[in-house]
Amino acid sequence: MTAAPALPIQQERDHATFANSVAQFQASANRGIAWMLAQQRADGSFCAREDGVGGYYKVPYALALAGQLRPAQRLLNWVAEHHFTAAGDFRAPERKAREPIHDSWPVYANAWLILGAQRLGRWDLARRGMAFLCNYQLPIGGFYALNGEHPFLEPVGMAWGGLAALSTGYLAEAQRAGNLLVRMVEQQPDAQRFYFRMDAQGQLITNAPPGSELQTYVDATRPKQIYYNPGIALIFLCHLYRATGEGAYLQTAEQILTFTERCAADVHRFPPSGKLGCGAALLYALTGSPVARRAAANVGAYLVATQNAAGWWGLPDEEPYSSLANKDSFDVLLDITAEFSTFLLEIAALI
Repeated sequence: MTAAPALPIQQERDHATFANSVAQFQASANRGIAWMLAQQRADGSFCAREDGVGGYYKVPYALALAGQLRPAQRLLNWVAEHHFTAAGDFRAPERKAREPIHDSWPVYANAWLILGAQRLGRWDLARRGMAFLCNYQLPIGGFYALNGEHPFLEPVGMAWGGLAALSTGYLAEAQRAGNLLVRMVEQQPDAQRFYFRMDAQGQLITNAPPGSELQTYVDATRPKQIYYNPGIALIFLCHLYRATGEGAYLQTAEQILTFTERCAADVHRFPPSGKLGCGAALLYALTGSPVARRAAANVGAYLVATQNAAGWWGLPDEEPYSSLANKDSFDVLLDITAEFSTFLLEIAALI
């Protein structure tokens, strides 16, 4: 048998470094999953019936990804009995979540639950849930958010609604959402900013009233930005390219990553960076880009470093988080722990 050629020294070192990182990411994710399982109640729930989706909506996906199928199925059985409506909405009207984002982002929690149900083979929940979610897709193609009663478009709804559509076989709906994200990137007027809000007609919104900058754009020249906006778009566009082979999706994903590389030093080390790390890992898997791999590994290292010894993650005591009234609530800790465990598992599998 012919021996495999020896790797150059630097390549061997890089391989060892990433292998060690992967082990750390998996161990950290497992600690997060173990903490979540310890919070599950005897009936499969994580909250009271009246508490709403904010108490569990990311958990089915995280548990499924970690191979914890029985606890995930028990939770979905409880959800189906107590929260899932006849119309296909996981947010039963009498059981609103405490956090206001679930009113302004009506698509997001539903999409997480659709993705988790689909991964667990709960087609009854996933397909009916996606049929309901289509009510939030505007003619221009995006799944909308709400400012009061006024719809607008932004990456969280468009990307997660689009990913839920892609995962449940609604390919045309997914591509319409993806095409609008491509259009968002094409309309960017400033290389140092990523504007992420569009009106209902798909026009980029670039006027930011004083005090609303964090809700309008990511500023590459400043730290503590909301990096999940480019990150979540990156995740969806990578999946959509994998499904369709359409070059525009991959090219737009690469443009988004290039923008984030111009951002402040904390771009990989701030709570909203988790989605960016997952997106970078997906892009690395598609292209082999060392820049994408390094970005994903940097985010993973940050997540490991910020995990509580008990296994959960929380929000730091700094703005824009320190003023949040519920930042240390169980709902928020479970939300973040489920998300970061998910992204660590994804990053570990891809880099």
